[in-house]
Amino acid sequence: MKALGMIETIGLIGAIEATDTALKTADVQILNQHFVKGGIVTVELTGDVAAVRVAVEAGEEAARKLGAFVKSHVIARPGEMIGDMLEDKKEEIEVEKVLEEETKEEIVSKIVKNNKNKK
Repeated sequence: MKALGMIETIGLIGAIEATDTALKTADVQILNQHFVKGGIVTVELTGDVAAVRVAVEAGEEAARKLGAFVKSHVIARPGEMIGDMLEDKKEEIEVEKVLEEETKEEIVSKIVKNNKNKK
């Protein structure tokens, strides 16, 4: 990972605005997003150091205009273990989403089956 930028906002609208502005300002990619209790949303961006700095500053300003900015930070060259930690967390989130989808499909299947048995 070249650089890690983080923008923290209150509410999803501020996070979306900050992220949109950051992505339009510099050549960065979204690494992840975290929904924390109390409506706090943290967005992680990655890319070249200079691009991430510019993108985070632009995203911060966009969130400030909405009154949603909490904190931002850029780590120029995060240690390898930080990158591994973030990737592991991303995989956990993806697995949780798959499990949720399977659970929903199972529930729908049971409802359909129960409705057929009642007829």
